Amino acid sequence: MIDRLRQFFHRVTSVFRRERLDHELDAELAAHLELAIEENLQRGLSAEEARRQALIRFGGTQQAIEQHREARGLPGLEILFQDLRYAARAVFKNPGFTIAVVVTLALGIAVNATMFSMVSAFLLRRPVVHEPDRVAVVTSINVGRGFLPDTNPVSAPNYFAWREANSVFSDVSAADEGRTASLTAQGKPEALTCAAVSSNYFNVLGVAAHLGRTFSEGEDQPGRDHVVILSHELWERRFGSNPSVIGSTIRLNRENYVVIGVMPGTFHLLGFTPHLWTPLTLTAADRAAAARKDRALYVFARLKPGVTVEQARVEISNLARRSEQDFPEMEKGWGATVRTLSDFLVYAFSIRNGLAVMMTAVGFVLMMACANVAGLLLARATGRQKELGIRIALGAGRLRIIRQLLTEGLLNALLGGAVALVLAWWGINFIGTKMTFNEAISAVPMTLDRNVLLFTLAVSLFSAVLCSLAPALRASRTDINAILKAESRAASAGRSHSRLRTVLVTGEIALALFLLIGSGLLIHGIYLLEHQNLGFQPDHLLTAAVTLDSAHYKDAAQQTSFVRDITSRLQNIPGAGAVAVASDLPATGPASVTVQIKGEPDLPANQALTSRAVVVSADYFSAAEIPVLRGRTFTETDNATASPVVVVNQEFVHRLLHDQEPLGKQIRLSVRGPAPKWCEIVGVVANVKNYSEAPDEDPAVFEAFLQRPILSFSVMVRARTDPNSLVSDVRNAIEQADPELPLDRVMSMTSVIELQKGGDVLFVRMLGIFALLALLFAAIGIYGLIAYSVGQRTHEIGIRVALGAGHSQVLRMVLLEGLKMTAIGAALGLALALPLPKVFGAMFIGISFVKPGIYCIVPLAIVAVSMLATYIPARRAASVDPTIALRNS
Repeated sequence: MIDRLRQFFHRVTSVFRRERLDHELDAELAAHLELAIEENLQRGLSAEEARRQALIRFGGTQQAIEQHREARGLPGLEILFQDLRYAARAVFKNPGFTIAVVVTLALGIAVNATMFSMVSAFLLRRPVVHEPDRVAVVTSINVGRGFLPDTNPVSAPNYFAWREANSVFSDVSAADEGRTASLTAQGKPEALTCAAVSSNYFNVLGVAAHLGRTFSEGEDQPGRDHVVILSHELWERRFGSNPSVIGSTIRLNRENYVVIGVMPGTFHLLGFTPHLWTPLTLTAADRAAAARKDRALYVFARLKPGVTVEQARVEISNLARRSEQDFPEMEKGWGATVRTLSDFLVYAFSIRNGLAVMMTAVGFVLMMACANVAGLLLARATGRQKELGIRIALGAGRLRIIRQLLTEGLLNALLGGAVALVLAWWGINFIGTKMTFNEAISAVPMTLDRNVLLFTLAVSLFSAVLCSLAPALRASRTDINAILKAESRAASAGRSHSRLRTVLVTGEIALALFLLIGSGLLIHGIYLLEHQNLGFQPDHLLTAAVTLDSAHYKDAAQQTSFVRDITSRLQNIPGAGAVAVASDLPATGPASVTVQIKGEPDLPANQALTSRAVVVSADYFSAAEIPVLRGRTFTETDNATASPVVVVNQEFVHRLLHDQEPLGKQIRLSVRGPAPKWCEIVGVVANVKNYSEAPDEDPAVFEAFLQRPILSFSVMVRARTDPNSLVSDVRNAIEQADPELPLDRVMSMTSVIELQKGGDVLFVRMLGIFALLALLFAAIGIYGLIAYSVGQRTHEIGIRVALGAGHSQVLRMVLLEGLKMTAIGAALGLALALPLPKVFGAMFIGISFVKPGIYCIVPLAIVAVSMLATYIPARRAASVDPTIALRNS
């Protein structure tokens, strides 16, 4: 084996030492020849005869040299280098042609590389944890929970039960990723996203701290839980990357915490962006049955050696069914599933469909670029027929010609790939600056990483084959008898090449129309979302997020007292109108809860009634300007001492009450906190969209803040003028009420909605760019084909003009040729695009993509662009001078 490797290495190195080895071989052969001549002279032969006999004895020196070269080297590799050298000469011999090919390929490859950088960042980048395929995530399933119903968190009792009863995990941890903490440093409070995790969380993931240490066993117990770990970003931003922060004390939620560690900058879990981690403290109350309705924990576990995800999924499903049997009131309709960490993060982030659409679009753009380049190569092959004919006549086989032309295509594609990397680097940075509308999105770094480089290389190789194979096959069939005849004018090969180019350009038109219709449908669907009636008035509404800490606001009385205080202060601000607080801002996706209607029978587990639930203060509906349709809204008398009341929306009445009289009916919500009570419906309001970028309107229940106060809420201030003018006054009012309470996300409601729509705007713009690029490639392809056809038919057109054909007749003839090709391509594209509304409807549920007008407008636009691209060479054909055309022919 070693001898074979040594021999192979010697053969490879000999290719690069060919000149020196040839010189040594020539010297050795010359020495042997001289010895043979000397022997013949000693035998009495004449000098001429002695040399002749020596050459006969050797059997031909050139044959010996060729045999020695084959024995010492790799002939295939040497031929490849020969082809590359010849291809390089051909490339630099025609710089104009090369630039056109390289630029066309570079544009097509660059948009693919740029979009693939998003695929690499969001879908292919593995979590920076130890053996991520062995880390599993356990989540709850409830089919009635709408979007991604199998990604719900787990309750604390189930976490404890499944941790102790399972036989598939070596270690199990839990994390509450949805908390907010107030960090006070230098007298300035700041609201930060925070994760409370069990003490073994980082051990399960297999991640070590960058500085200090992670949590140790027992630090998630009351009394030992005042330790904190900082994210790398927070450590750099707030603590200046100072290593001495380890062991220091910081003020968190008005209490002192000791900093024990800083996590690495590479530690990010897609969709989770905590700035710090604190221990998850669970008490005996969290094990009680009443805690089963509070599902807030994501369970991370490490699989035992030899255990598969499927086995873990089966066991956890069985444990979930056991919980449902033991606690039917709390667990009815709930199940559980298991995914690997990588699969869960990508699935829960829900970006795969959007990226699939974008990659499909840029794939079409690349195919069109390749079709244009193939057309250029076909035109060039016609001009090189004599050269190729001579090479075939001298003994070059068909395979040799194909390999040479493929090598030229490969060199062009690699040059295009190199230029594409530069364009992709710029495109990646540009997109990165635009993806700041979401903290989870902006936390994912987009770079020109190894995946993108390998993808660009693969696409370049694919483009080389796609562009060069058909022209190479055509060129290899050259008829040398026809080509080498000096009197041969018309080249049948030229007509053959023209037919192939026609097929390619027709395909381009079909792809361009398909892409334009698809982009138009998507843009129209997103436009409808952006301009839909949300059900409330976002204009002149200022919002801010507030999170009360349980250390200072321990009970409901303190929480309601604070809300009354800030409401009074905010109402006294000049220019302020109605003031309210709400657990969720309108159209920002409030959580869903299970609903029971008094007097109606219990439903099967898979048919449980669910509704959106929002806790609001009395003036919420007037601040948001949500119309009241029946009954009343909340008043200050709807407090803790009064009977529980709720307000529902119109969709609740229609879907859950089946349009029965709602006022006076009683419902019960499965919400956090004390045991839920029966609440009377006292009012009905208009529907509000679940999300500003979605068309759904789910049933919604509004609870009175004074009857169920919460720690985290948003403040809403209706402004009489520009809401941004009240920002400083609102900050001052909150600071006067509580100097240590941070105010987060202070912005107008329109800005909140714009942030939610930021991804849609970027998506639409990129789709528009790709569609226009496809249209440009189609126009270039049509222009190139018609111009080439006119050039090939100059002799024919000259005869037509000489026989009396007018300029208008020639112009019409060329335009009809372009129109015929466009009509065929448009018909094919329309046939391909007919199923698109159903395909998009299945991918993006709830959005309407039906727009018949697009199927009329886009073909007309394609025809208009095609006719414009055809008109320029048609005018040139109409102005042909028959005398010059016939003389040149």
